[in-house]
Amino acid sequence: MEYYLSKKTVPVARELLDTVSEQPVDIDLTLPDYCPDVERILRCELIPRVYSANLSGDRLTVEGGSCVRVIYLDSGRGRVRSYEYTVPYSESFTLRDSPDCAAVYTDTKPEYINCRALSPRKLSLHGAFSLYARVTVSGELCCAAYEADDDLQILTEDIQATELVGLCRDVFSLREDIPVGSGSQISSFISHRVSVRITELRATRDRLMLSAEGRLELMYLSDPDEGEPECMTYAFPISRVIECAGASDDCVISPRLDVMTYDLTLNDDALGGSGVLGLELRLCFNALCSAERGLSVISDVFSTEREVQPKIEPLTCRGRTRSLCYTDISKACVSVESCGIERIIDVRAERMTVSAAVSGGAPLLSSKLSVSMMFVDTEGETGCVERDLELSYNPSVDDCDSVDAVRAAVDSLSYRITDERTVELRAEVTYRMTVSCAVSCPAVTAVTADDDAPVRERDGALILYYADRGDRVWDVAKRYSSRPADIMAENELESDILSEDRMIMIT
Repeated sequence: MEYYLSKKTVPVARELLDTVSEQPVDIDLTLPDYCPDVERILRCELIPRVYSANLSGDRLTVEGGSCVRVIYLDSGRGRVRSYEYTVPYSESFTLRDSPDCAAVYTDTKPEYINCRALSPRKLSLHGAFSLYARVTVSGELCCAAYEADDDLQILTEDIQATELVGLCRDVFSLREDIPVGSGSQISSFISHRVSVRITELRATRDRLMLSAEGRLELMYLSDPDEGEPECMTYAFPISRVIECAGASDDCVISPRLDVMTYDLTLNDDALGGSGVLGLELRLCFNALCSAERGLSVISDVFSTEREVQPKIEPLTCRGRTRSLCYTDISKACVSVESCGIERIIDVRAERMTVSAAVSGGAPLLSSKLSVSMMFVDTEGETGCVERDLELSYNPSVDDCDSVDAVRAAVDSLSYRITDERTVELRAEVTYRMTVSCAVSCPAVTAVTADDDAPVRERDGALILYYADRGDRVWDVAKRYSSRPADIMAENELESDILSEDRMIMIT
């Protein structure tokens, strides 16, 4: 005999895909006629971008471009110049299922890039980058529920489990016109970078209210023939209302906002007589919304009439999920091997990656910050260095078993020249993370009984049992094949756990 088993399900986040693919970059290029000859290469950047990530059935197709940026000194005036070249790439991943709704996360990480000048106008570049792809869907956490049966006694345990209540993905474009003051002129770009960070995120009924800040960091030449590169930073607001079925004001949101690609152009303002930078952005927003819900789990069963064999398996789920945001100040030193630093042209945070571990119930964050510094040395030569800085941060978070998601971004980066070969950097870093606690308990998944076994008989009509303080009524009832509810009613007990030594009657 097998007792009827029904299923209770709780929606949870499930990873349908979590993989990484290495993409090679091999480019042989010739500088166009408008670019001066190469005298010396200062730095070469590999900037992989994702243009689109489309789900179709059980396939995820990612398309993008591998942009290489070569910053060099020309052979005529020794001025800083720049040239960019992009080659497209495409990668397809197979999923275990065909989801109707999913959060799709893509990321790229440059691994290395080598640049060699074959001649003043020909360059050979070889490198690789990692393409990360993750697809999160709504899955199910199953536990057992039994229909009422006269002889089967059920013990339940109430736990607080985190339930996925909403999931959304939104890809959108925006345009920002950036005025260039009348006192500034831009003749050509040397390098540029666009980043975004979430400043506020609120949930209402089936909607998310997103507020973010975008930032353009630009290095440029104001005069094509004279002067050093100049730098500017421009911040602009981003606001958007995103549909997210199931979102409510009491849910915990795990968000992520990424720049997929952007295009920067310099236009003339015919009315004002000054230049205008046209910035077109394509952004991708993903969010998981969760909330704590009470869940009753069957932890033990027995029958008052026959021997039964329950199948008990551990049930583990997430509980007490929190979305946290912290800001930390980190300092590090960058040294150069040249004859000395006369002045700094630009210091910039290029990339930041972060990983998390948990020790003693608190998260431990380790990050790598890649910075580039362009400077003029004491002999008047322009130099450039790149360094990877190791940073760590241990936020004061208690009762944490896992870090489910973490992102880090540099809000500001300042510097101070400490001696002729050393620069001290001060980085203000914001960490946004989602942490949770693990909830585990034994759960009954099936119950069977031997139909050929004799029906269990009671030893007597009345049993007197001398119980100790702390004994459970359930354990006593299971021992004597009696109903726990009958024992509590007969002995006028209000709790399953006895608060004192006493005699109880079992009828």
